[in-house]
Amino acid sequence: MEGLTVTLSAPVASFRRPLDINFQRTLLLPPPTTCLGIAGAALGLSENELWQEGGLLSTLKVSVLLEPSPVIGGDPALTRDLWKVLKIKNKKISERSPYFRELLFFPRYTLLFTGGKALLERLAEAFADPAYPISLGREDELASVEAVEKVVFSSGGSVLFGTMVPGDLRELEVKVKLTPGLRIEPPSVEVLPLEFKVVKGVRHPVKRRPFTIIPLGSQLEFPTLKTFSFRGRNFVWLNF
Repeated sequence: MEGLTVTLSAPVASFRRPLDINFQRTLLLPPPTTCLGIAGAALGLSENELWQEGGLLSTLKVSVLLEPSPVIGGDPALTRDLWKVLKIKNKKISERSPYFRELLFFPRYTLLFTGGKALLERLAEAFADPAYPISLGREDELASVEAVEKVVFSSGGSVLFGTMVPGDLRELEVKVKLTPGLRIEPPSVEVLPLEFKVVKGVRHPVKRRPFTIIPLGSQLEFPTLKTFSFRGRNFVWLNF
């Protein structure tokens, strides 16, 4: 299977969990919509063009691998940032509302794409010279494109780590790979949208699905998943 990989790194990143408000926790990995949004930014697509039915990226499959942090190794460092929101009423500050926001420091990811050959060629050119700035999370959390590679994905094995799989871990057939002295990091399950519907300039999440997020320190075996491989790392497509 022909594909494209894009390796990104950033000093700071955050991927807000959909239902968090005053305490904005971050996901460990960029969700499928963020991966598509990054591709759209490279291509210079508007919000409407990115999410319109039958649009340019409607057939693009995406996945993501968490790479060891280039600074600290392993998962990226995690911290909390305190913000204060000032609420204005009658031209005066009526309320001060604090909230916490989690941030990832020095993350590094490899985004994986597959689709039509012409689309992959266009994406490769776009990531070499992006139309819009590439960010990992909020628009001010800029990322560097370290590498863009045209690859052929082969069939993969059943052991996955540092990635995301569709489905709720509690409902999947899975085994934990254990070795002496292993320090296990617990996976997490999040319900995330696969797409957005734009109505009058406002995005509305659609096609919500559960996903299991697997840290680098957890090795899980999924005997029944259809997987692919890139440089010895196994993954599955997230949006098909």
